Amino acid sequence: MEELLWVSGLHAPVRSIYSATWGRRAAAAQKRMTEFYRNVIQSGELVFDIGANVGVLSAVFASLGARVVALEPNADCVRHIQLSYADNQIEIVQAAAGAKNGLAVLHVADERDVRSSVSDDWIKNMGRQDKSYRGIWSRQIVVPMLTLDSLIEYFGMPRFVKIDVEGFEEKVLSGLSTQPALISFEFTAALLEPAMRCLDMGVVRVGSTFNYAYNREWGYPSQFEAKAWLNKEDLEKALLNIEGSEYQGDIFVRAPRQRED
Repeated sequence: MEELLWVSGLHAPVRSIYSATWGRRAAAAQKRMTEFYRNVIQSGELVFDIGANVGVLSAVFASLGARVVALEPNADCVRHIQLSYADNQIEIVQAAAGAKNGLAVLHVADERDVRSSVSDDWIKNMGRQDKSYRGIWSRQIVVPMLTLDSLIEYFGMPRFVKIDVEGFEEKVLSGLSTQPALISFEFTAALLEPAMRCLDMGVVRVGSTFNYAYNREWGYPSQFEAKAWLNKEDLEKALLNIEGSEYQGDIFVRAPRQRED
């Protein structure tokens, strides 16, 4: 349908009608997300959107003047980004991120594409935790896999790396050898162990500080939950207090400030 609207020249008018009617709540939510990320990134900075899905956050980052590299393995989602955000400065790479360069099997959830994943363990665990996840992965495709180090070698060091890869965060961080100024990765309170392991990875340097945000706005963050940035122990305590609940969100990791000579 999107392809047909684009070819016929109706894509922009239909989006305008949607924005003026049913899309008002979505537009308001996106505005709040934009204000949240305005405090995270600045114009001209390089941002990696790892697991870009349909490009909602890529578009938010680009609207703030960031140079965006969007990594997404699902061809349907990539095409949506190309059609919906053709005027934005978004560099799209159709690939998954992981611990090494190569190939991976993407389990595609056609009805809920945001839940597509290359993590077999995450799929099994989420199916045990939540019955609504069972059977949603309808097909498998082989996709390229790249490390964050490979992306950095080509595009340069980003200031911010957002990672949302449905249980594959630990593998993605394994392919990163230098800590950027800011990283975010997804956590699920029903299954905290993978996020906790990410906090202990070597790329997270001693002296890093942390915050977290729940997915309040259409599945995306719009405010930090902690009023001040936390050390790792305090973050872990805060997360353990919600363990087993339905909360989902993102953990933000801020690198230690460089000492000035």
